[in-house]
Amino acid sequence: MMRFAICGLLISSLMACTHPKLAEQTPAPRAASYTQVTPDFSLTRLPTPAVTLLDTQHSYSLAELIDLAQKNNPLTRIAWLEAERAALASGMVKATYLPMLSASVIGGYQHSKRHTRTELDTLLGTLDVNTRTHNHISGVVPALTLEWLLFDFGKRDALHQAAQELTLASQRKFSAAHQGVIFNVTRTFFNYSASAENAQLSAQHLTHSLTLKTAAQARFNKGVATSIEVAQATQLAAQAKLIAVQNQGLARDAYQALLSAVGLPANTQLTVASAQDRTLPTLADLPSEELLQQALAYRPDLLAVDAARRAAEQGILSAKANYMPKVALLGVAAHGNADFDVRGIGAMSPHSSFQAILLGISLPLFDGGLRRMRLYEAQALAESAQELVRKTQSDALQEMHLAVNTLRSALEAHEAASELVAAASLTYDAASDAYQVGVGNMMLATEAANGLLDATQAKNLAYTSALVASANVAFMMGQLNQAPDAQHVALGLPDAADSGLDLSH
Repeated sequence: MMRFAICGLLISSLMACTHPKLAEQTPAPRAASYTQVTPDFSLTRLPTPAVTLLDTQHSYSLAELIDLAQKNNPLTRIAWLEAERAALASGMVKATYLPMLSASVIGGYQHSKRHTRTELDTLLGTLDVNTRTHNHISGVVPALTLEWLLFDFGKRDALHQAAQELTLASQRKFSAAHQGVIFNVTRTFFNYSASAENAQLSAQHLTHSLTLKTAAQARFNKGVATSIEVAQATQLAAQAKLIAVQNQGLARDAYQALLSAVGLPANTQLTVASAQDRTLPTLADLPSEELLQQALAYRPDLLAVDAARRAAEQGILSAKANYMPKVALLGVAAHGNADFDVRGIGAMSPHSSFQAILLGISLPLFDGGLRRMRLYEAQALAESAQELVRKTQSDALQEMHLAVNTLRSALEAHEAASELVAAASLTYDAASDAYQVGVGNMMLATEAANGLLDATQAKNLAYTSALVASANVAFMMGQLNQAPDAQHVALGLPDAADSGLDLSH
């Protein structure tokens, strides 16, 4: 199989983040952090979820931040619970293959009174006879019922297979959520590193501006510079201070975005390692068309919709089975015990028992077209699922091409920005030295200082864009949560034989 190296990011820290120890960790259950509405329509804050203890003296790398996100970000836990729920649905369908046994007890009591008056003609005259009768009846009938569907022409098999496919689809969605968390942490980590680097560059620019201001003031005091030059140097220093303040604010915002991606509270104090020492890939390392086609086998979203398509096809078989008869076994065992008491006659306690085993066949004859409509519905659903697979595959391939093009542009921009920084550094050094020795002018020195800042920030932006684009290529190819061996770490890709996510943990 052809292989390639996506970037130095995947060679070093990013692929280390997908080490099996990290990729197989399942986030522990956490208490909900949202609020709930009480009956008086006020909001009650729920308990703050517990997070992993952090070492404030330690500088956290990208791999460690991804490990924290796997433990604290609720998205992976939500996706895991959805996959678990789908697995339970498959188990419920499987339970229909077994017989159902139920026990029931019927008990009752009845009391009745009866008063009759009869007139009898005798030799002595008419005689009134009054009769009063009291009846008491009570009894208990326990019963045991067995129901077992023996044969249904594959309906349960189709439902069970569909449930298994939906379980697989949920597992793929969990894989997608897992990769999404990894990519989001990676992206925000690089953005924060770039913001911190910009803050440092603006601080250096402020130092350079203050140096020129000091030189202009010294030359003015000696009478070899004008007040305009001093004003220009002062303006340059003020602009540099404003840029430094703005970049510091952007760095704080990027830090909050990183905490959110990891799943940590906004007030967390965390030291983050720098990402400025990574080696970027070359244009020769970009994936070929053949590798992009092969990567479709790794895309979890495509695997999920394909599993949903197979589940929809099983729905057609289930709908067709509705036209077939069902064969079931029925068993009943009952025992009755009653007490019968009639005043004036006496008491009786009759006992009875009943056992029966029945084999029944049920064949639907007419349902007003309901089965036909359900079959049409299942066929339409399967066709729609098939079209969704085609669309998802086309969209995935387009997304991968866009990701590769973005990485290509970022690498070319970084190369051009590196040349610009080299030229701007020479211009600034020459202009600054020339002004300090009195052979230059402040306008040229100011333009050179601003040009150097713009060039260094452009290079930093291109470098960060290349890192993010490199991770995005791996994300679009479905490779972020794969566990590679040593050779694959060097190449940046895992083995193609493992295109799924193991949920056994």
